[in-house]
Amino acid sequence: MLENLAKSRAALDRRTIVQAALNLLDEVGIEGLSTRRLAAELGVKGPSLYWHFKNKNELLAHMSGALFLEALPEPDFDSADFNLDTWLADGAHGLRRTALSRRDGALVMTRIPPVVADEKRAFSEMSRCLHVRSGMPLKDCSVTLLSLGRYAMGWALYENATPRHNPEPDWDSDFQFGLETFLKGLRARMAATKG
Repeated sequence: MLENLAKSRAALDRRTIVQAALNLLDEVGIEGLSTRRLAAELGVKGPSLYWHFKNKNELLAHMSGALFLEALPEPDFDSADFNLDTWLADGAHGLRRTALSRRDGALVMTRIPPVVADEKRAFSEMSRCLHVRSGMPLKDCSVTLLSLGRYAMGWALYENATPRHNPEPDWDSDFQFGLETFLKGLRARMAATKG
């Protein structure tokens, strides 16, 4: 029995489990997702999963991290054609798009802080990139990214929760309006602190 458990642990890795959990999420939603059901989906016993994730919350944190990695552009510290507004807008659009691409994706991304496997796209690196590119204090950069992320995720949560009707709101245009307003305000703030 111990030999079989060791083999099943070796056959699984965190990335495989997270991907299977995201696929299962699309089928059953966040409330239907359980480690027992995921283990059955993977054809293993529960203890094989607990070797990698101690509980559902830890699994959700890694699922959230995988979605954030899918959504966010890499930090760019030195390319000559870098455009700060584009980089920030790409991140906001990526978060909304990714949150809406999966059943309960926005809930997974907002319920628990993400564990991001790629150190280059950890929150601290994204904040440092904004700091280097904008000249804003690092604390202001962190708050800027949190605010922009909360805007995108809040929008996705609202969009998911709103019943569909005719005529449909123009979700994309409305989101873009708010995003452009945010970026204009950020630019004005940056100009005021420099001057």
